[in-house]
Amino acid sequence: MASIAIDRSQRIAARVAGFLYLLLMACGVFGEYNGRGSLIADNDPAKTATLITHHLLLFRLGIISDLTAFAGDIAMAVALYVLLRPIGKHLALLATFWRVAEVAVLGVITLNSFTMLLLLTDPRYAAVFSSQQLQHLVWLFNDTHDAGYNIGLIFLSLGCIVYSWLFFKSRYVPRLLAGFGLLAYVVMLVGTIVAILWPDNPVGGNFDTPAGLYEIIIGFWLLLRGVREPQKP
Repeated sequence: MASIAIDRSQRIAARVAGFLYLLLMACGVFGEYNGRGSLIADNDPAKTATLITHHLLLFRLGIISDLTAFAGDIAMAVALYVLLRPIGKHLALLATFWRVAEVAVLGVITLNSFTMLLLLTDPRYAAVFSSQQLQHLVWLFNDTHDAGYNIGLIFLSLGCIVYSWLFFKSRYVPRLLAGFGLLAYVVMLVGTIVAILWPDNPVGGNFDTPAGLYEIIIGFWLLLRGVREPQKP
């Protein structure tokens, strides 16, 4: 370990990271249950198109929520790099690059949401495609969005596995908490790979639930308690 002492910049970074963990979780919950995600009807392109058309502002707010989360992801990656750099500079940098790659992928797939809006609101497309064709095109871009999201989760999992290992090694937070985070992101990584290889797997998409729980816990921990001075061995 390069340094035991925790400096002021690390303590500030810990609080910032804690706040951002909670902010990004709030954005994710809104996007999934109140924003964009709430307007996607399972296996029903027609109903999905109708819901989006009748709730255009809500769909757009979901996009803004996603973009806010992506911007926050970058800020959190920087905060975690500042916090964990003394524990392992090169590993912290690797994790940060993986998180930046995640944001790049998720930012690009957001274009699919804008395309869905264009197909449903721009009269030029209604003049070329039938109503049923438009509905299925919207569904196609939604499926493309979901596929891209899985790609983003791969990079997110890799970055967070490294961050969790550095937390475990540092003892800045309880090792039990860091170990839970390490396990949760391994589950996310394996689950995402399984979802890509076996889309109709019986487990479904619940593989990210442990990671979500971990992010809430460590978010409150870092925001309210910060990081503790590790004891010299």
